[in-house]
Amino acid sequence: MATASEAQDKTVTGYPAQSSHVVAGYPAGTSYPYAAPPPPRPYSNTFQPFGVTQPRRAERTILCRLIIAMAVVLSIFSVIFFLTWLILKPHLPEFRVDSATVSPLNATQSELTATWNFTLFSRNPNSKLSIYYDRLQASVHYDDDLRIGTTTLPPFSLKKKNDTRLSFEVGAVSEYVGQEAVNEILDGKARGSVKFGVRLLAWVRFRSGFWRMRPHLLRVDCSPLEFGFGRNSVTGTLKGQSTACEVYL
Repeated sequence: MATASEAQDKTVTGYPAQSSHVVAGYPAGTSYPYAAPPPPRPYSNTFQPFGVTQPRRAERTILCRLIIAMAVVLSIFSVIFFLTWLILKPHLPEFRVDSATVSPLNATQSELTATWNFTLFSRNPNSKLSIYYDRLQASVHYDDDLRIGTTTLPPFSLKKKNDTRLSFEVGAVSEYVGQEAVNEILDGKARGSVKFGVRLLAWVRFRSGFWRMRPHLLRVDCSPLEFGFGRNSVTGTLKGQSTACEVYL
């Protein structure tokens, strides 16, 4: 039977040896080697669904190059258009009123009834460009801002260094103009002279071969036009030979 000292020297199987006992083959105070855990992966808060990836740097580079190329092409076309404009040197057309009459001119209370007949001369001063007129509208005005009658004109065109005459009629039947305007018109008629104005609005295009300018709104202002009336006459005739018009684009 083992004594008490012998029992203390024995090591129970399955339990680690006491610090006073040393396992054969290992130095005292040395722990068992173990594998270091892998470093944690960086956390990303960007959710990438299955099958979808973020745009690559190469794709962004291609997009930037495409935008730059488009900007360069637009710049080249702008320079070409500007140089063509300088070479062709477009000039505004010329207009003048060659003849005009108003008959009859009757006014009662605040309404006016009259018919105006105009003949306008138009010239294209450009030696390299043709001018195309579209959606023309003619109107008669009194005292600049009071429009009395309006009519539309057919489109036409003028070749290089060419001219033409436009004849048209503008009528007003019982058109309301106000008591003050009626009084002024009747007073002027009694004195032998009444002033009206005619204006043209048109969309125009300048063209030379393949080059054409985008449509622009052309304004022609022919005023004031002085109409002379004889005693007890209802017909007024333009005073003077012709009246030049102002043209705006």
